[in-house]
Amino acid sequence: MPMYYEVNGVRPRYMACLSNSFHIINFDLVMEKSGGWECISSVLLQKQIIKMCLLTFYLNPDAGKHELYLVLVNVRDEIYTRPTQLASFWEKHPHVIGGMDLEPGKEGGTWLAMSKKGKIGALLNILQPDEEILPGKKGRGFLAVDYVVDEKNCTTYLEEINSQGVNYNEFLLVTIEFTSLNVPKIACYTNSSSLPPVSLQPGIHAFGNSIEREKPWPKVSKMKEMFTEVVKKYPSVSTKQTLVDELFSLLQDSTRYTVDDNMKRQGKNKSSAFLEKLGAIFVNIPESNYGSRCHTIILIDGSGNVDYMERSRSENLQSEGCDEWHTNHHIFKLGD
Repeated sequence: MPMYYEVNGVRPRYMACLSNSFHIINFDLVMEKSGGWECISSVLLQKQIIKMCLLTFYLNPDAGKHELYLVLVNVRDEIYTRPTQLASFWEKHPHVIGGMDLEPGKEGGTWLAMSKKGKIGALLNILQPDEEILPGKKGRGFLAVDYVVDEKNCTTYLEEINSQGVNYNEFLLVTIEFTSLNVPKIACYTNSSSLPPVSLQPGIHAFGNSIEREKPWPKVSKMKEMFTEVVKKYPSVSTKQTLVDELFSLLQDSTRYTVDDNMKRQGKNKSSAFLEKLGAIFVNIPESNYGSRCHTIILIDGSGNVDYMERSRSENLQSEGCDEWHTNHHIFKLGD
């Protein structure tokens, strides 16, 4: 008989494992035949696994040479076993650095990438009720890739994506441009509403997986609050190691913050227990083979020197006793 598993708080009728990702299949009629199950009429509904991220950053265009111009932290929540390339400079685009999705059919996409030319693109998926996720939509992983590779400025690029928003399941794309350090541009766009791309002022910003950016989930608000305290304590290059240590510690916060009404509506198909676990900054849900896979910190000083640091969880996490984190640290200068 087929086995039942809970996936992201949902107990499906049957589950099949395809290409290292779980797919939920609804069988209208299944009959047992000599040694196996034959699906008379089956419909592949959708991938139930959600992909979440958190993004918080501080941008100070008035930073001096020995002060921090940009402090950015990112969390990628994903299936533990999803194949991923650790952050590195890309072979096809050697001026771009970032992690890379290696999932068959999705190869080359990313959740966060940066160009030496002065561009950062970050992709966050919006949590949607299962019935609203359409399997025929385009993959979102190349939205950030195309931005950092392209020569278009952030406003022009997001306006183009705005015209194509209906082709994707819901997402939030955050773009940062500092081709001139003292005249940065920040803009974001989500296809979860009919609003056009929004330009933002330098300062501190935090983004999560809520439908409305102005109504973040409680954990995003808490992350912004704690992030603000840390960056205010360590604004200079001389204390950046202490800053990094405290930020990585912050990203390990497993406190389960409040599940508000917006989060409940977005995750109405998920169990309350699952949503509670999703309410932490550090997500760890081994029974769903899901959680925080990658933490990234990007520091840029007033002279354009960059530290790109990534801690990534091993894909072998499900192996007993295995919870390895790999650390990458790349140092370079904007424009080189």
